[in-house]
Amino acid sequence: MALTNTTTAAGGLGRTIGDAVIAFNHTNVMFPLVTVQQCAKGSNHVNFSDWTKLTSGNVTAATQATTTTAVAITTTARTATVSEHVIASTVSDLVLMGSNDDIVGQAGTALGNAVAAKLDDDLVELGKGFSQTEAAAGTALALSHVFGSMRQLRSASAPFPYSLVLSPKQVWGAKGIISLLHDDAVTGSNAKPMSLMGAKGEEAMSTGFVGSIAGFNVYWSDQIDEDVSSQGDAAGFAMSKGGIGLGVGAEGLFRVAQERDEMLRAVNYVATGFWGEIEVKDAFGVYVLTDVS
Repeated sequence: MALTNTTTAAGGLGRTIGDAVIAFNHTNVMFPLVTVQQCAKGSNHVNFSDWTKLTSGNVTAATQATTTTAVAITTTARTATVSEHVIASTVSDLVLMGSNDDIVGQAGTALGNAVAAKLDDDLVELGKGFSQTEAAAGTALALSHVFGSMRQLRSASAPFPYSLVLSPKQVWGAKGIISLLHDDAVTGSNAKPMSLMGAKGEEAMSTGFVGSIAGFNVYWSDQIDEDVSSQGDAAGFAMSKGGIGLGVGAEGLFRVAQERDEMLRAVNYVATGFWGEIEVKDAFGVYVLTDVS
């Protein structure tokens, strides 16, 4: 058992729960971007339906008063099984009484951030599983890859909104999306004035980020792998909300509890996330693997 004592913490118990929930809400990235369903009471799994697309080829010209051949509507169940994701901390009384730090509040923030990061990590890992791809290992991100992702999602009739989820280096790195929106190259010994790509270049320069581009809402997560197969590539992805499903526990996504351990003269804090994730429809996502080395 890891005990937070005076050697590890040199510096309102009820605040821990509130602070953990606030931290969770402020750091979570992926939850709003996926399809979420809660388990029914007494169940620990959620089924999402993957509908097979009907095309114009399924529609036939018919003459009046003739029988039309029926077309089967096919769906596949994708099951997300909910499991526990737990982090716990034990804080001694001596720390609570003697530290100048807000141990209670900081414990809540730490617990909430950790569970939210784990949720993001589980969901962004599914981005690697999309069979449709843009760019590739060793290839720097280009705007053509963003538009290519849009083409593939539209071809699959994926419903809007579309999300482009990138790693920090895919956004702010030398080979990231921000670098595509401006040009401040040096010609000979003379630096030329910075050239910006219209309103998006100006947005990037003034805010350090672009909230949308090429029809995508842009997000970033530091849980995305930036060294896939130790090759210096980052595992970003584009998706429609129906591409990934998140099953939430019957009693909610997140819980923080505390218990008194008098024998130890300490308080145990336990944060638990209840979820299961699943790729629902492969055609509603595009894996955007790019070089960020």
